[in-house]
Amino acid sequence: MVLYLGKRSANILLCVCVLFGSTGWTVAQMGPPIAADKKLIGFACNTVEPGYLREHVADLEQLPLDGLNIFVYPDDWGPKRTGQEGMFFGGRRFTRADFGKALGDLKATRFQRLTDNFIQVETSARGSAVTGNPGDGNLDWFDPNWSGIAVNGAVVAWLAREAGFKGLFLDVEHYSGSLGPWRGESIFKYAASPSRDQHSLQETAAQIELRGRQWMRAVAQAYPEITIILIQNTGWQKNNQVRFFVRGMLQARGKATLIDGGEGGYYHVTHQEFASLRNTAESAHATDELFAPVQYAMGLWVDPTPDKYGGWHTQPADFEKNYRSPRELEQTLYGALTVTDKYVWLYTWHAGLWFNPVKRSRLMKGQCRLCPHETLPPAYLQALMDCRRSHDLSWTPAVAADRQFYFDDAVLVQAEAIADNSTNLLANPGFEQWTAAGDSHPVGWQVGGEGTVIVRETKRVKSGNYAVGLTTDLTRGHVLIDMRLPAARFSGKTITFGTWVNASLTEAAGVEILDFVQDMHEVSPGAAHPGDGQWHFVTVTRTIRPAASGQVVFRLSVHVPYVKRPAGVPQDD
Repeated sequence: MVLYLGKRSANILLCVCVLFGSTGWTVAQMGPPIAADKKLIGFACNTVEPGYLREHVADLEQLPLDGLNIFVYPDDWGPKRTGQEGMFFGGRRFTRADFGKALGDLKATRFQRLTDNFIQVETSARGSAVTGNPGDGNLDWFDPNWSGIAVNGAVVAWLAREAGFKGLFLDVEHYSGSLGPWRGESIFKYAASPSRDQHSLQETAAQIELRGRQWMRAVAQAYPEITIILIQNTGWQKNNQVRFFVRGMLQARGKATLIDGGEGGYYHVTHQEFASLRNTAESAHATDELFAPVQYAMGLWVDPTPDKYGGWHTQPADFEKNYRSPRELEQTLYGALTVTDKYVWLYTWHAGLWFNPVKRSRLMKGQCRLCPHETLPPAYLQALMDCRRSHDLSWTPAVAADRQFYFDDAVLVQAEAIADNSTNLLANPGFEQWTAAGDSHPVGWQVGGEGTVIVRETKRVKSGNYAVGLTTDLTRGHVLIDMRLPAARFSGKTITFGTWVNASLTEAAGVEILDFVQDMHEVSPGAAHPGDGQWHFVTVTRTIRPAASGQVVFRLSVHVPYVKRPAGVPQDD
């Protein structure tokens, strides 16, 4: 069990009373109060613009937050304003004069409490003109006009400096509807690159790194002490080539501060989970000394997918029905703040309710069946204040008992489908052979994931004597068991991988095929189990890339969700 208070933190535990064992923490472990230099930031770019901020800053500063992430538009922008246009990474070049009104509003805003503010910048360009001109979308990394995107970076950095903001949120997530030669795919996905026929993976990586240097150099010249929080993924492992852009940024950062935004913390609940997430990110960056100066933040989703819980409940009697009750939000915020270097930022689907008092009655169509909500429950606001007090670092909520997932009779064939007479290419596909009891797992398979618990199941089996049971000892986590085979064996070939799955939770368990080119992987996920407590055969089909090297991974995968134990149900049922 890892105790993590941040590698740059000087905090000392007030009390450490820890007993280690197979069940984890067994005695309360009180951490210190949160220092004043740790900040909470509201992700408000979908609802707050400079004009609104100027007029309603007094209302917004009633929130117990230290800053906001907002969106800015040029003076000629039309009525469609989603806060996710990604204009600064598009083909339209901006000048400082284009943002005269925005800058005027920001300079006229009288901030008292909100000291750490940011401007949203997205790499997924969905059009930077009223007409949605395709020319305003993303540009090929090799486009001779790409320098205009660096110019745009300098403009928005200048705007942040002049407004007295800390800097930018640089969002590398791909959003649907983006324009340009990628035709709606992520600009960091080499397989979708418009110039992949002219430039190799290595050449493209080098070009992306060059663009990162150019962009950062322009930004740093406009605002030398800027802070840039990079989101989406902690470690940036899932977006194939993001790390090359960030490498370029690090080479040209000067006095700038770069922060891994830790959006992977959205669903996390406990201090241990946030500590593990940071450790994972640091490990991913440790292989490249350029990443040594990177700091770490955490993103936290206040009200995830509310309709899965009957909507977001704002009556005190129903708080425990939410993904996070106020009490749980308070504990979770404390756990996240102890792990970060400085920032925890809050995302919410009820952004209007939190950050836009004038429009708080706006409906959340298809997201919250209990909308509209007129006011924020005071208990949630209190949680944002009380989270800074000393808390139990070992706190964890009670989770539902039935979070076990079962696999049996895996099959791998060289074909587009599995037939009755297909030759199974896997060894020990039925999990009948297991290793020594001290580290028991099926022979030939590798176990991994977050807090993984694996059992040799003897009762719920599809055939034979045994099946695999997987879960996590955390409140939530990704657990897996892999078979790895040489890539050369499957290069350029179409293969199908499948297994029988039994689960009581929907769309959590399934199968995946991963192949690797230049240490970057692509994942083909298969169908997920419906969660009806019955055996279903799920499959995935993939053509392995001819350039794939190393090993192909055949993965039985479970994203174990956080499911609370219902009130009144004992812990040992």
